[in-house]
Amino acid sequence: MKYVLPLLLLLFLACNADKDVVVEGIDHQIIGKWQLEATKISPGGIVDWTNVTKGPFFEFKSDSTFELSKSILCPKAVLGIFTIAEDILNLEYFCDSISSNTDYYYWFEDGKLILGFMGCIEECSYRYKPVK
Repeated sequence: MKYVLPLLLLLFLACNADKDVVVEGIDHQIIGKWQLEATKISPGGIVDWTNVTKGPFFEFKSDSTFELSKSILCPKAVLGIFTIAEDILNLEYFCDSISSNTDYYYWFEDGKLILGFMGCIEECSYRYKPVK
């Protein structure tokens, strides 16, 4: 029952796709399509970027919704709502009956989007390249 309101909000936003709604407080640099190109996952030491082939896509829209092409949580595309506060990107995922909230530090480096997972003790970073 607690997932009904967020799901209805998501459906409402999806129905208004013909309008370019701009939400205040969104970092407009993040709007667009991004593909995962590298990860930096540390098992307890210093690591460098590891390239990813055929990485998943994030598409962030100006109405605060996003789509993720594939996820561990869901075998199909994942829809959700994102919010940004300070340097924290919050993603609320919806897939069938699954709903999840994930927070990332985010920043831009050389025109690429870097997401740093806040739940890691060591480094867990994901680098996305813009897709035209």
